[in-house]
Amino acid sequence: MKHCFYIFLLCIGLAGTALAQGKQSADDACTPIESRAKCKEALVPFEYDAGKIVRITFRSMSQQKEYEIPLYMGEKYRLVFNREGLPQNVSIKVYDKKQGSSNRKVLYSSDDASFDEKQLIWEPESTGKIFIHFDIPATSDVEKKGCILFLLGYKG
Repeated sequence: MKHCFYIFLLCIGLAGTALAQGKQSADDACTPIESRAKCKEALVPFEYDAGKIVRITFRSMSQQKEYEIPLYMGEKYRLVFNREGLPQNVSIKVYDKKQGSSNRKVLYSSDDASFDEKQLIWEPESTGKIFIHFDIPATSDVEKKGCILFLLGYKG
């Protein structure tokens, strides 16, 4: 019985090590290395500035995530969103103000794009802070995981 307990602890330790090393589970659709390379190609002729992998674990209730991005005057920008690491659709919207602000306006929305379009490109027309907002729908298959990768490029 004591050996079973030690084997159990060893298995938990190995599973934790695999997770710490960034191994994906069988239900994780995220492929950040391949997605990043495709995003960088789509940035050209813009220079890479920043990027973010938004990891998503689908749950039985809807979720939201939002990220603030500063855009500086005198630069032109391009955002590339790669959705090939998603097992189901997630709505992407870019706003001019943070969540909860009055008179918040949508600057960009992925709602009109087909889910088959795995890479979306948007070039903001103005500078200042933008807020990238992800609406993650509820699902009955709570074992699904995935990610959205977005890259920001600039051109002076």
